Amino acid sequence: MSAPDPTGGIGDLLAFERTLRRCRSRRELLFCAVNDSHAVLRFDQAVLWAGDALRGVRIEAVSGLADLDANGPYALWLERVFAHLEDRHGGGATQVREVRAPDLPEDLLRGHEEWLPEHCLYCGLASPEGKRIGGLWLTAHEAFDEGSRARAEWLAEAVGFSLWAWQRDRLHWRHRLRLGLTRRQKFAAAAAAAVFLVLPVRLSALAPAEVVPEQPVPITAPADGIVQQILVAPNQPVAAGQPLLQLDDTALRNRVAVAQKSLEIVRAERQRAASKAFSDDASKAELQMLDARVAERAAELQYLADLRSRLQITAPRAGIAIFSNADEWRGKAVQTGERLMTLADPSRAAVSIALAPDDAIRLEVGSEVKLYLNAAPLSSFDANIVQTAYETGLTPEGMPAYMLRAHLAGGETPRIGLKGTAKISAGWVPLSYYLLRKPLRALRRAVGL
Repeated sequence: MSAPDPTGGIGDLLAFERTLRRCRSRRELLFCAVNDSHAVLRFDQAVLWAGDALRGVRIEAVSGLADLDANGPYALWLERVFAHLEDRHGGGATQVREVRAPDLPEDLLRGHEEWLPEHCLYCGLASPEGKRIGGLWLTAHEAFDEGSRARAEWLAEAVGFSLWAWQRDRLHWRHRLRLGLTRRQKFAAAAAAAVFLVLPVRLSALAPAEVVPEQPVPITAPADGIVQQILVAPNQPVAAGQPLLQLDDTALRNRVAVAQKSLEIVRAERQRAASKAFSDDASKAELQMLDARVAERAAELQYLADLRSRLQITAPRAGIAIFSNADEWRGKAVQTGERLMTLADPSRAAVSIALAPDDAIRLEVGSEVKLYLNAAPLSSFDANIVQTAYETGLTPEGMPAYMLRAHLAGGETPRIGLKGTAKISAGWVPLSYYLLRKPLRALRRAVGL
């Protein structure tokens, strides 16, 4: 390299300082410090670190990278190198020193020789008071001359001052609070905060809720079969005895015909045996068995006939028919006892609440509930807990939850099927407990206290 020029690069240095002053955020400052500084001093890579309360040394920016993986092996190795250099050569004022392999201990070099270039400059960053706040690591394939060292020192002073200014601005509110209040005012503020934290508040929890029918009547399949036709629309009011749906009776109709033929055959055999019973003792003994078979076939035929008559399902009482979609059920095979729809009284509704285990609070029957529906977020409905679960179940979405049931307090009844959020209120607790309940629970899970 040529001999250092004491006036060389002054314009670049002034332009770089102007760039640092115009940064509008600390992140932009860090980016400019490791990238725009290349116009002042030629290097291959620049790394900037700042002090961290937990890790001591934390890498903030690397030239050429927008985002940095702070837990990568190279970043962790650099943090160990910077910590070692600070322990041995750290000081208050800005320092620029060249780092070579003999300056590092063996455990830092073992297996990482390729990460340490031949020429490295380590520049300490300090505040105007002389406190070390970070460092700048510069690497190159060519040696740094005296002029490069001088520019690196100027560069470190400019970056250190700007970094200190942003840290000072971030903590400025603390200084204003400390300098703007007298001792009596601080004591009064602390007393007011203490009183505020012991104010009693209602312990509450939020949970998804849905308006469900109270004492619904399930409509189930009386036999295995195929849904032939849905005779009502979803949420349609129906009267008692009104047909709701019809199952296909083809298979059952064939079974009735077979059972009827079997009954006729058994009756014919019984008639033949009765004619021979006067002269044949064997036919007289067979007559009792045939009478039992006739009764069996007649009972089977009667059962199938009754079952066939129930393939058209009617409403046991007045209400509304609740189900998803008629087209989804038409032609679908169902099993005996499978729920097809629900019949509910629209004037009698309840609230079903799924309380997540993490939000569980101590609840009693009669606890107050405020229901806020998604369809009417500005209004609420009062309710009271009438049933609580002592173990978790699964919601339709497959999430574990304590299933609660609440009775609406009266007044206007919301439409069945509407969903919203329920605010469940428990007993009174201090405000400090209300604010710290979840953080304390998370801390207890993490450390086991």
